Amino acid sequence: MFEINEQHVCIKFCLKLGKNATETYTIIKIAFGDDYLSRSDGRQSIKDDPRSGRPSTSRNDDVVANIYEKVRNDRRLSDHELANEAGILIGSCHEILTENLQIRRVAAKFVPRLLTSER
Repeated sequence: MFEINEQHVCIKFCLKLGKNATETYTIIKIAFGDDYLSRSDGRQSIKDDPRSGRPSTSRNDDVVANIYEKVRNDRRLSDHELANEAGILIGSCHEILTENLQIRRVAAKFVPRLLTSER
């Protein structure tokens, strides 16, 4: 069987020539005979490829510890308030609360009301 890398180089070459996926698949099938990659064999690894860009800075240990301390001091803070105080996005704050800290939202009707003299 031909090396998979050789077929990957051929696929890249066909795509640089402007061939679409179906045309490329047909050319590879003709060129390599019975040893061609099937359509589903494009990736051999399930790991993410490295990509350029800025790494996530909102879910590091310092920010998680900061959010944890804020929640411990005042459990009534909302996701929006925590995110604003920590300087991160609301979605990142919600992920920190649910995934990192294992904190779940409680329905308002189950939270005890403050007792006041006024009704």
